[in-house]
Amino acid sequence: MAQKHDAILAAYRVFGLEGDEDFDTVRSAFRRLVKAVHPDTATDSSKETLARLQRMLKAYEVLRVYAPRFHELVITPEEARAGGLRTVTVGDRSTMVRVPPYAKTGAVVVPVGDSNWRVRIVVRDITVDGGLEVGKAEREARERKRRELEEMKAREAADESAGLLKAFCDMFVKSSPASRLANWVRKGRNAA
Repeated sequence: MAQKHDAILAAYRVFGLEGDEDFDTVRSAFRRLVKAVHPDTATDSSKETLARLQRMLKAYEVLRVYAPRFHELVITPEEARAGGLRTVTVGDRSTMVRVPPYAKTGAVVVPVGDSNWRVRIVVRDITVDGGLEVGKAEREARERKRRELEEMKAREAADESAGLLKAFCDMFVKSSPASRLANWVRKGRNAA
């Protein structure tokens, strides 16, 4: 186990890193440093340069497997106080994370059974920071509310115009003699 740990630390040192940086940091350091020794871009293509390139490629292969990957988990202050198990989607699969009681923003936990990932906890109060990050459910609720308000305004406008039209018809359009007779007959039967 100590040899494996030493090999991982040596791979970090190849890129000039301290150790335990996440894979994104390793990838950016690799891309930055490989340009200097790659045969297509390097001015010096000696054996030392090729050996350095091989060391970088081996170190990158090691860290691709063992470098941790970070994921952010946003929880409310109540959830942070209570702690407990949470299911998070990390990478392409779901995994369980134990949130310690009274967790604070910036705390890092390791998912159950997956030591390559690190989950960074962010405690965010929805009532205070509600506008910072709107989730899918909130967006859908806002959109639904906006549509309902638009429909209600359209109905009110239609009712207003329908009332004006009815008033116009009552004032300027008289019932035909046949319809007046039919109304009289209906009223007469109802009255009897």
